[in-house]
Amino acid sequence: MELGFHETKGLLLAEELKTIPQKSKNLLQPVFEAMMNSFEAIDVLSKGEISIDFNIHKDLFTEKDGKTQTEKCSFVNITITDNGIGFNEKEFNRFYTLRDNSKNKNNKGTGRIQYLHCFETTNIISTYRDIKSSTKYRQCTFTLSKAPSFLRHNAIINVEKNDEIVSKSTGTKVIFLKPVGKKDADNYANLTSEEIKDKIIKYFLNYFCENRNSLPKITISRIIDSDIELTVSINEHDIPTPRYTEPLLINYSVLQNNKIVQLKRDEGFTITVFLIEDKKLPANNIVLTSKGTEAKKFEIESLLPNEKIDGCRYLVLISGDYIDDKDSDLRGDIKILTSEQYIEQNKETLAPDEVILLDTILKSTNTKLRSLCPEIEKKFEEKRQRLDELKKMFLLNEQSVNEAEINIDDSDEIALRKVYQADAKLAAKKDAALKKLLKEAESLNPKNKDTYQEDLTALSRKMVTTLPLQNRNELAQYIARRRIVLTWIDKVLDNQKKILEDNGRIAEEVLHNLIFQQSSADPENSDLWFINEEFIYYKGFSNVQLSLITIDGDLVFKDEFTAEEERYLFSLGEKRLNKKPDILLFPDEGKCIIIEFKALDVNVSDHLTQINKYAYLIANYTKKQYKINTFYGYLIGESIEPGDIYSTGTGNWEQSPHFDYMFRPSQYVRSDKGDIVGSLYTEVIKYSTLLARAKKRNEIFIKKLESSKSSYLAETIK
Repeated sequence: MELGFHETKGLLLAEELKTIPQKSKNLLQPVFEAMMNSFEAIDVLSKGEISIDFNIHKDLFTEKDGKTQTEKCSFVNITITDNGIGFNEKEFNRFYTLRDNSKNKNNKGTGRIQYLHCFETTNIISTYRDIKSSTKYRQCTFTLSKAPSFLRHNAIINVEKNDEIVSKSTGTKVIFLKPVGKKDADNYANLTSEEIKDKIIKYFLNYFCENRNSLPKITISRIIDSDIELTVSINEHDIPTPRYTEPLLINYSVLQNNKIVQLKRDEGFTITVFLIEDKKLPANNIVLTSKGTEAKKFEIESLLPNEKIDGCRYLVLISGDYIDDKDSDLRGDIKILTSEQYIEQNKETLAPDEVILLDTILKSTNTKLRSLCPEIEKKFEEKRQRLDELKKMFLLNEQSVNEAEINIDDSDEIALRKVYQADAKLAAKKDAALKKLLKEAESLNPKNKDTYQEDLTALSRKMVTTLPLQNRNELAQYIARRRIVLTWIDKVLDNQKKILEDNGRIAEEVLHNLIFQQSSADPENSDLWFINEEFIYYKGFSNVQLSLITIDGDLVFKDEFTAEEERYLFSLGEKRLNKKPDILLFPDEGKCIIIEFKALDVNVSDHLTQINKYAYLIANYTKKQYKINTFYGYLIGESIEPGDIYSTGTGNWEQSPHFDYMFRPSQYVRSDKGDIVGSLYTEVIKYSTLLARAKKRNEIFIKKLESSKSSYLAETIK
């Protein structure tokens, strides 16, 4: 081989390198690529050897105090040495020719590009037999780099030496120098020999299993300043024994009329199942392997990632020529399409290629795994029963469930989300059907006494089954939630009364949190409907400091106050804007609803002015652009005595016609100068009265929900 830069003919390397994926996310990928080359180079030898040395330098740093010294490890190089056949003329020509896959059909000829992407410089020293004489040896030394000095010659290789030497053996030494990333250098410097060993075994597990009886001697050393810290080796005892190694046939698929059809034609794969102690295997996984190395990783359908059986986890390796063929320039980046990707890529194609889909591989693998492992089949059945219960509980439509392709190990939340998403995809068809039904509704004739009610009921049922599943379920859950909330408020009132009878302490926050969780600012997801149906549609806050109240992200109260305003807000030792109304709602411009809760044993008449004080602060100390001047107050408790309220002299209180609450039609809200700046309507009402009203309002809906004895949801909320 000639000395000097080896120019690449017919390609502009500076541009071509951009088309090959940049450096792998796997820190040790260059080491793995070098090892793969070593495996191939020593394949014909009976006693192959590979040594991997991580050379580290330890620096001493003195702290600022001049006394304390700390150590820091810095990267020097990584050296991989083998006793393979070396870089003879044939191997060298293949190595320096980008994308040369002459070694075998699955070798892309781009693995060495990881050397360039990960390290500024890679030195290679190789001893090989002279092609002209089998008794003579030559040694070549060359450098790989994508530095400008190389690319100017349209080259990535510079040969410095190629001399005849005296030797009795062949071999190659690859030296990685100067990592491209500083973090990579630090990570390399801090890896232990054992960590490197574990990563190598994991990556090459399939290859090691297939070649268990002919493995080369592999040693890994961490060397600090020329002294070996620790050397470990990899041999057949380090390789776990597969529990099963079985053939696996997987069918091809093709796109016909925008639908995927599975064909009878199939391809042979191999499934290898390991049962490994949970301390050594952090997660259950299916791993697609390419050319004996780990590529893509997936969860096992029947097992959660961290689940274990008898203290072990499962590693399932899938290998085959089809996977090898689909490997990309970046080793392990397999280009096997999912069903969705295949449809998207071929929806305009008249004659799509027949392919094996990733979905089919995983489905076939999981089915085979269950047949091999009874304990996994048992887990599968347990989780399938849970999924069946979920279908019943949430009235999931079978068509939507099938479209959703729910996995056995999906959580309840993920399963429901998939069903709703699938249901949404069917929305266009359902919208068209609804439109047709609405047209049909126009033809109903209320004057036809004999058939109108029957026709109306039949049409209603049709519309319900056509409505998106999510809409139906949300409505059912909404009503069910109300049923549960009303039941709990009833129980809380009874329980609080018993506590009161036993001279116990009553806590108003229990009911407060049931109705609108404290510190919340989301009325829509509260149960304020218990007080008034409209309240859930307003902007509002529960137990939030006045000074922090916002409307559309803007603070409501002023940023600056006059000296007199400042004096009042902090007078008598109070911090008035730090107060927290139980609930504040803003239904419209210039309007505010104030709600206060009182414990069951508190005489409400002692707190009639509390809402007035909040109204005064809001009317006088908020920003001018809000002009809040109309207030509605609700003082809610259980100990309400009309006589006590009248006796306070706090305004023209009246009893409602049905004597179930008291109200004050209007009272002025004034400024500190006595000017009228707003008006306040106030009600004093019992929890029990609100409960009775809410039950009456929701009674018809709850009865309808619970009337179907076949409804699992209706049964569970009772």
